Amino acid sequence: MAYQGIVTGITPNDNNGDSLLTGAVKINSNFEEIYNTLGDAGTISFEEKVQDAVGSAINAGIQTGITVTYDDANNRINFANYNITTTSQNKTLSNLEYCTVSSSGLTLTLPSSPAVGNKVIIGIGDNYTDTIISRNGSNIMGLAENLTVDVGYVTLTLIYINSTFGWRIS
Repeated sequence: MAYQGIVTGITPNDNNGDSLLTGAVKINSNFEEIYNTLGDAGTISFEEKVQDAVGSAINAGIQTGITVTYDDANNRINFANYNITTTSQNKTLSNLEYCTVSSSGLTLTLPSSPAVGNKVIIGIGDNYTDTIISRNGSNIMGLAENLTVDVGYVTLTLIYINSTFGWRIS
């Protein structure tokens, strides 16, 4: 059912609004839909419904490369932990690493022997237009070429798809 608004008219008692009965029916219908969706406040919370839906969507493959569990004791969703790094030197990335580039002219090397679903996130922290992402033997977007990031202030997510396509920029 869609939300049902109550027609109130322009001024009090102008006979252009809903009757008391019609308004009360709309109010009851709106609350009934909320109650049926969220359940009894004593048995389930809105937050838990949202968290369960998000966790299910991610685990169903709508978003790949993330593991999600629901922590009932602390009433929150737990995502797989990313290794968050900042670098001003060349480095080799690992699966589930979020690396912020803090210097120009760097080469970031993708993980060797990646598994399907491996994921790295690279954030270019300034107007560095010469960051190289080294493919480390795997294709990037189906090409056997390194990737030069020629745009500053950008974040790239790379997900390993398979040995033919390699890393997909998401």
